[in-house]
Amino acid sequence: MAKDKFTALWVSHSSISDYLKCPRAYYYKNVYKDPGSGRKITLMSPNLALGQSVHEVLEVLSHLKTSERFQQPLYQRLNEAWKKVSGLRGGFLDSESEHYFKKRAEQMLERVYQ
Repeated sequence: MAKDKFTALWVSHSSISDYLKCPRAYYYKNVYKDPGSGRKITLMSPNLALGQSVHEVLEVLSHLKTSERFQQPLYQRLNEAWKKVSGLRGGFLDSESEHYFKKRAEQMLERVYQ
């Protein structure tokens, strides 16, 4: 079967921006798949680390009975989740930026109590 020369390839603005910033990062983010799992890999960033940690805490809460949800303080649950994304694993280049993002995560979780 002949390839349709009029078939368009759609590329998002963010993909183009990623490519212009770093072609190799674009490749890993949008094209490369892990040979073992066949899945795309995720390049961790501080924003992603923040979201992943907060979501993990909320996910744990959603599986607990209402009476058990706040027996362990949320900041302790956050500390457990944060260990998985701490330092370079979370894309943090220095301790100041990591502290800033962790503080933001704590502020988000404080709203759960309200």
